[in-house]
Amino acid sequence: MHTAPSYSQQQLFPAISGDYLFIYCIPFIAIISGLCAYLIPDWFEWILIADLWILGYHHVISTFTRIGFDKKSAREHWFFLVPLPLMIITVVCLIYSFTNAALIGSVYLYWQWYHYSRQSEGVAKSYGMKGQCKVFATHSGQRVAFYLVPLTTFVYMISAGHSHFLSIPIWTVILPESIRLALLAICFSAIIYWTINGTRALLRKEITPFYFCYVLTHFFIYTVSYVVINDINCSWLTINIWHNAQYIGFVWLFNRKRYAAGIEKDHHAISFLSQPGRLLIYLGACFTLSTVVYFNLEAIVAATTLSTGLPLALLIYATINFHHYIVDSQIWKLRKPAIQKNLLETQG
Repeated sequence: MHTAPSYSQQQLFPAISGDYLFIYCIPFIAIISGLCAYLIPDWFEWILIADLWILGYHHVISTFTRIGFDKKSAREHWFFLVPLPLMIITVVCLIYSFTNAALIGSVYLYWQWYHYSRQSEGVAKSYGMKGQCKVFATHSGQRVAFYLVPLTTFVYMISAGHSHFLSIPIWTVILPESIRLALLAICFSAIIYWTINGTRALLRKEITPFYFCYVLTHFFIYTVSYVVINDINCSWLTINIWHNAQYIGFVWLFNRKRYAAGIEKDHHAISFLSQPGRLLIYLGACFTLSTVVYFNLEAIVAATTLSTGLPLALLIYATINFHHYIVDSQIWKLRKPAIQKNLLETQG
């Protein structure tokens, strides 16, 4: 007889309470950090440095645990490792040559917002595509509400008249205050709409408490980051911490489930690091690798910038981030059987 799946946190994230990590811990850390940077401006630089070196650089390296930690993965994803970075840096340099830094900064900021929103939907789907949840999670009205909140809050923030982001010039459109208030009305209407429907679905046991709570934290983090915090740099920092920590946790938990059967010959390094009880070893290995890579990269950029006068930091880091956005959009597609197996299958 077929029985309805139990929605224990261990189904999706075995061995670690990943549900509480995504729903409570990461949003709490991000919001507290962002508010501290906003309310105590002298702390901004220190929190930014901590975000970059503890989370930001490490979260980029986490992508390479999927595409380049062993020969087999490197062969499968060779295009992502060599041709794509060369193509991206060529385009970035051409954009800078024929326009200016403002276009690069603007593309970075807007594309990053989309990347963050897509990742959050991916996490929500890893909860919502299981069993009965799938019907509610894939309903068009719920998806519209899910994206309306990031969209309206971001436009509200970006339309306030900001001309620079982290000292980089950006292109924005200043909107009348009446339109910005209308955006907030749409935002809160979407939140109310989803919460009412989500509560009904929860009471009917059509969705799980974890899915319900995750979507609410999704709404909360965007509202705090882009509405409550009205400084563009602190807004970005808040949601950047959330995204980076979320991604690191997501990749670890994915690898943990993918290699749950033991160490694999073709993926020896990452499967060894992803075994039970090795979270600190995994994080230590990735943190060491990211520190070595970025420390040397920053030294090269600093030395070369002095001799060439080019804004190499902007060009290089834009390339790294654009590469990350493109690769992530391809390697985490839920329609791929390998991804479905490690995200959606329940454990009996």
